[in-house]
Amino acid sequence: MPEVEVNGITAYYEEEGSGPPLVLVHGLGASTELWRRVAPELATEFRVITYDLRGAGRSQLSPGPFALDDLASDLDAFVEARELESVTVVGHSMSGAVVLAYAAGRPDRVRAVVGVGAVAELPETARAGMRERAELVRGGSMSDVADAVASNGTDPSWRDREPEEYSRFRDAVAANDPEGYAALALVVADLDVSDILGQIAAPVLLIAGGTDPVSPPEANQAIVERLADAHYVSIPECGHIIPLERPRELLDTLTPFALDPVQGV
Repeated sequence: MPEVEVNGITAYYEEEGSGPPLVLVHGLGASTELWRRVAPELATEFRVITYDLRGAGRSQLSPGPFALDDLASDLDAFVEARELESVTVVGHSMSGAVVLAYAAGRPDRVRAVVGVGAVAELPETARAGMRERAELVRGGSMSDVADAVASNGTDPSWRDREPEEYSRFRDAVAANDPEGYAALALVVADLDVSDILGQIAAPVLLIAGGTDPVSPPEANQAIVERLADAHYVSIPECGHIIPLERPRELLDTLTPFALDPVQGV
């Protein structure tokens, strides 16, 4: 099993392909599994690397507490450990904030940034809900939240079109370690990178589902307005789990930008 030491924890990763380095970072409740429908095709153009966040997937359990800065530092340590240069970083959901924070802090290493259903900050009601979810899974099991997370985060058209894929996603959420999930949920509850967006020099592409309740159009537009070089693309009939719901559309949008961040949108 490929592993690398990252800030004192053992992180699981997967790597395939060759070319410009492309690092894919999953969000809350996911793992490298999130990218399974897009990574193989991306690997025809890029050196594609995915890894499990601390406390998630097959990486070492890290029960916390930790913060967004710790996850951005983990990404930096991972890029250094894999000896990557001029990297394009892709973050889903909460890791949209991770890659934005990383780009702000390490402009020397970041060629471009892609936020997929990115979350830069949450309204207070959502913060409170995330804290309640963390307490719920700590007091019970992941099955207590998996159904709601899966159904609320995805478009009904996907659930009808690919019920087996949807069930696989729901089961992957349920398989999370409750302590690791809770620690990451509390990171989401405190998310706010709005003040550092102006420090990002690299080109940024934001991709979100047209029916995504977590990363709605107005939230993405607010991020774009604070960035020096940014674009926003919406994918119709798609919820929050874009890499699984609409892999073809994601590939068609992400690939040209990652190949040429200046001309690729």
